[in-house]
Parts: sequence; structure tokens; C-alpha cells
Amino acid sequence: MICQNLLNLTGFACQPINEQGTLARINTPFCFADGDPVPVYVQSFDNDIHRFFDDGQTVLHFIGRGMNFSSGHKLRFLSNLASKHGASLNAKGVIEILSTDSSSADAFARYISCLVAITHWEMEHQGVDADGSAFATEVAQALLQRYPGKELQLRPEYLGSSGKRHELDFKMEGSGYLAVKPTQQSAAPALYKLVDITNRQTNDGENIVVVIDDRFDKQAAKNTQQVFRSIVSDVIHFSKLVPADSASAAIVH
Repeated sequence: MICQNLLNLTGFACQPINEQGTLARINTPFCFADGDPVPVYVQSFDNDIHRFFDDGQTVLHFIGRGMNFSSGHKLRFLSNLASKHGASLNAKGVIEILSTDSSSADAFARYISCLVAITHWEMEHQGVDADGSAFATEVAQALLQRYPGKELQLRPEYLGSSGKRHELDFKMEGSGYLAVKPTQQSAAPALYKLVDITNRQTNDGENIVVVIDDRFDKQAAKNTQQVFRSIVSDVIHFSKLVPADSASAAIVH
């Protein structure tokens, strides 16, 4: 039962976990630095109360990456990040946020913002190259804000002219999206991928959009845009995808 309204509420599909239909896992495009998906569960209770939570998997993720939480104060960074987004870290190490029916959309958004902030913390503190995954996460957030209630397909596959299968970051409303930073490390593999896809005749009808990060270097973004302009259906700057009044909120730290 809980999954019936979640697609309209979040834009994501979910899988029921129990027979009563009161517990489910939500699939999202958001990942930790090592590519593991962030845990998003939802549970419904009587009186239209809902709980978004991680089932303790965020703490387990960091333990698996070598962090030692034997001292309670070492969990403080998770507790602080959770509280900044209206969530909490309970005594069992579970990140959670409660809501009523009328505030479920807001609670889900705050929970996701909390988990994304944690992934950014991980990338910043463990020396992981955040260019690709972090920007793709921000593009996903922007698309869900731009098209509320629409389904976001993760890593859609396209067959290239070489016979190789390639993945884009997302597909929504019939368009495939690829997030690109204005650097050679990001643009070069993206260019190879898109040339191979678009050179295959059976892909002629595919609408593919490249989203370029223009927040930090406008000229580099403009130069990168020119590279992709003749290859794909559309090339847009990230600042055009995000409404002006919420652009600053699209980057979660």
C-alpha cells in the first residue's frame, strides 16, 4: 500500500518489504563515494505517520570503509549533518525523520538532502574525486525539482555504433541526461560515449541532453558547450536547469 503514492510523491519507484505493505525501500540515483546506493526506507504507521530512515546502513557503510565508531563522539559528524536537515541519528545509529501525510514530500526532501550532505562529507574527507558522482547527484535533484512527480530512470543504456553499450546518468520525460563537468577528465569520456551513441542509426530518434556545470568557470562551461552542441539534442548549463530562486539550494554541503 505504501508504494501506491510514493511515485507521485518522490518521483522514485519502490519495493515493498513486508506483506502488510507498510514498509518499503525507495530506489534513488544517490550514491556514496564508492558507488554504493544511499539507503532510503519508508515505513507507515497508524494516524498517517510516516518514517523515512536508513536502517543503520549509513553507519555500516562507514564502518565498512574503515571508520571506527567505538567512541560515541566519532558519530557526531553524522548527528550534526542530520540535525541540519531536520533529521536525527537515534541511539541505534539509524538516521530518521518522521512526518505526517501532509508533510511527507517535505520530509522526504529533507531526508535526501541529509544523505546527500553525508556523501559530500565523505568525498571531501576521503580524497575521492567528486566531479562526476556529486554533480550527477545535483543534476538529479534539479530534474526532480523541475519535473515533480515524474519518474527518474537511473543509468539508461544505449547501444553505440561500435556495438558497445553505454550508460547515461538519467532518463526523464523521454530524454536521456548526461552530467558533464567543464574539464578534460569529464568531457573526454563523455564525448566518446555520445559520439558512439549518436552515430548509430537506430538512435536517431533519441533525445539526449548534456548538462554542463557552469557555476565555477563560465568560460570553460561555454567552451565545453560548443564541443557537444553538434552531437546531442541539447546542451544546457546547470544554472538554466535550476530555478533562479533555488539555485543556491541545489548544492548541498
